[in-house]
Amino acid sequence: MFDSTIIMLKSVFISTLFLFLSVLAIDVAAQDHKKIYHGKYHKGKSLSSISFKGISKNELITLYLAGGVSSYNGDLSGNIFSRTYRPQIGGGIMLRTLYLGKRLNLRVDVRSFRLGSNDVHESRNLNFRSTNWEFLALGQVDLFPYEKLMRRRTKINPYAYGGIGLMTYDPWGQQSNGKWTQLRPLETEHVKYGNVAFVYTGGVGFKYTYNYRWSCMFEAGYRFTTTDYIDDVSGPNYPAGNSFSNPKSAYMSNKSNKPNPTSVKTGRGGPQYKDGYAIVSLGLTYTFTKHNTRRTTNKGQLLRK
Repeated sequence: MFDSTIIMLKSVFISTLFLFLSVLAIDVAAQDHKKIYHGKYHKGKSLSSISFKGISKNELITLYLAGGVSSYNGDLSGNIFSRTYRPQIGGGIMLRTLYLGKRLNLRVDVRSFRLGSNDVHESRNLNFRSTNWEFLALGQVDLFPYEKLMRRRTKINPYAYGGIGLMTYDPWGQQSNGKWTQLRPLETEHVKYGNVAFVYTGGVGFKYTYNYRWSCMFEAGYRFTTTDYIDDVSGPNYPAGNSFSNPKSAYMSNKSNKPNPTSVKTGRGGPQYKDGYAIVSLGLTYTFTKHNTRRTTNKGQLLRK
């Protein structure tokens, strides 16, 4: 069940990403000879002539800060996600474009997050925790297009996002005395691995618009990675205890309290699938705009532009 679910998620993500890039390429070609802005409020300036004043006037740049929880998925979790949730906080910058009918936004995200899990198989008795960073380049497609006038905007605008990036990871394991130690230098599987991995991701969310400047956002997404060592567990077999020159490495490699590793029925790990993690965030966004006052009629009623 777990294997088929991961395969299905990857297939859906790759298909969606291919469709998104295809539609974007067609739209870019159609927009190639058009001016960026049209109509009463925009006089058709080219992209190269946009200044900070123009960015503010046309609400091109948005900053955001979000926090929430992260959840690990890998050799120790046993299911799609572990039942351990750790804190995460991040932020970024978003550029609004006219592509896909004024629905496409380009994002750059930076996030610090923690991961960790106890072993779902108690006989194996492994665990880890880590503090990580991710750096993502994303495309975000809103369900409803951007509108210049506030009265034409929907209060709640769902969206989907996808992209690529890098993550750092540094697993630590718990020793018999309760203290934690860094696992990568111990080479518990006689494998040298780095601390940076490639990430590709997708997710959904929605934005609630409060006014021209401020909005709230909620989103959830999953990160596929190119490493199976977020948790320091990958290989199916336990190295022999006498193959380690460092007693700490031998202990952290096999904490099952069984001197014969082959007696641990679950094996140490499963290298056929890479580790991953989920991110759930709630945050605030701030858009640079020239709209900074509430306009009212002579009777004091709010006038929505």
